[in-house]
Amino acid sequence: MKLMVLLAVIAAQALVACSQPSSPPQPAAPPVTAAPAGPGTAAEPWRQQWDSVVAEAKKEGVVAITASWGPEPRQAVIRAFKEKYGIDVEVSPGGSAQLGQKIITERRAGVFSYDATVQGSNFGINLMKPVQAFDPAEPALMLPEVKYPKAWLGGEFPWFDRARTMIPFFARLDTNLSINTSLVKPGEITAYKDLLNPKWKGKILITDPTTVGPGSGWFRENGKDLGMDFMRALVKQEPMFSRNDRLSVEWLANGKAGILVAGLADPLTNFIKEGAPIAIIDAQDSRVLSASSGIVSLMNRPPHPNAARLFVNWILTREGQTILTQTVGLASRRLDAPTDHILPVLLPQPGRKYTEYTEEGVAGDAEAQAMSKEIFGPLLAK
Repeated sequence: MKLMVLLAVIAAQALVACSQPSSPPQPAAPPVTAAPAGPGTAAEPWRQQWDSVVAEAKKEGVVAITASWGPEPRQAVIRAFKEKYGIDVEVSPGGSAQLGQKIITERRAGVFSYDATVQGSNFGINLMKPVQAFDPAEPALMLPEVKYPKAWLGGEFPWFDRARTMIPFFARLDTNLSINTSLVKPGEITAYKDLLNPKWKGKILITDPTTVGPGSGWFRENGKDLGMDFMRALVKQEPMFSRNDRLSVEWLANGKAGILVAGLADPLTNFIKEGAPIAIIDAQDSRVLSASSGIVSLMNRPPHPNAARLFVNWILTREGQTILTQTVGLASRRLDAPTDHILPVLLPQPGRKYTEYTEEGVAGDAEAQAMSKEIFGPLLAK
């Protein structure tokens, strides 16, 4: 029932955005500047704390984060945060597997380079939390605009894990199936089962499902709906594999592959905006709802602790979410963030059943990777 309410709210957002494209959505909670700040008011404690954190963050002068963003959202965030607070954002871009191993290696050597991360659920649950790299985020949340439950989908603040170290802010219909429209005709592929047609042999590209990232997430979640018999049949189609998210989309765009499985949303939507012959398919036989690579967490032992707290609060405001949703092309879980720019295929629809990412499900990724290695390993070894 809770999921149905959540999906109905998202659909309502999309309908309002489409019917009134020139009117920005109204804030679900008063902006920070609207709250009283005088002595004796209810807002005084948080304001004093906030002003102190901002002042100390400006002294630190920089916040260091990791994110899988492409150039556009990366530069937009850097520019906006600098203009608002005078603080630089140093972004180390990259996927979950590469950045995760780098951070783990550094921390074992006593090096603590990052203040916060913006990644996917796999990164947090299976890489960072086992080495206790995250701090609880709840004590760092200060802004009423951020903490206000009704500002978020479902009327609850969107914690991903029980320890409250991971905050998901995107709501993506994770279709994970894309085509090159120059090579695949409209209607030829409407479901994953269509990939088993012999005509697609050697034309399918899969983001590597044996390593942490969108490929392993696709295998884990969609495997529940499609089954292992489907995965074994897919092997006979001799798919190609890639571990580079952007390169995968480039191969799809230039026709090296006609079909991409488990492509990352950011580069896909950017290529589509640039006119590449790419379409995202709403696969009828498996639908997954996820936060994509939109989960923010605080690292423990951060080099810039105040700037870290400032950044996490800001990224969850309407301002921060508007910047990200407009540059990444995914719906925010904030109800007051715009949706009129989002591809309809990426917006969840009411009345349809979805598989949702959960802490427990993502924790089973190692088992899914082992199974994917058993199934796809022979091809990957070639």
